[in-house]
Amino acid sequence: MDAGRLIDLGFLSAGCAAAAILIYLVYWHRRHRASKRMQSLLEDYFDEKIDVEEVGRQARAAVGRSFLGGNESFAGTIRAFHKAVDKRLPPGHSQKEEAKLLGLLAALKNEFGLTDRYQIEGWRAGRE
Repeated sequence: MDAGRLIDLGFLSAGCAAAAILIYLVYWHRRHRASKRMQSLLEDYFDEKIDVEEVGRQARAAVGRSFLGGNESFAGTIRAFHKAVDKRLPPGHSQKEEAKLLGLLAALKNEFGLTDRYQIEGWRAGRE
């Protein structure tokens, strides 16, 4: 091969690498933005500023069903629940407050279908 062809292949390879990096950065930015939006919605929900149907509607519109079905969404839901517990349940809390937060979590898991999906996955993991 002559030097001109090698230079052309080098530019082509660099261009492909740059395009791949750009695609990855755009994908990462969208996922990060979706995660932040979900955190905001979940904080409002556990502070009882919005109801579960509104969270579900806004989440599906903002982040889409594919994000809601993933592990990142499930982990974010549990993280928001733990933050709400830390914020709302002082050391001498009542069973009523605890039951209320657990009820909010259960309603949210049902709204997004997280309860059944992860019970099934746990069952499958236990069988293997």
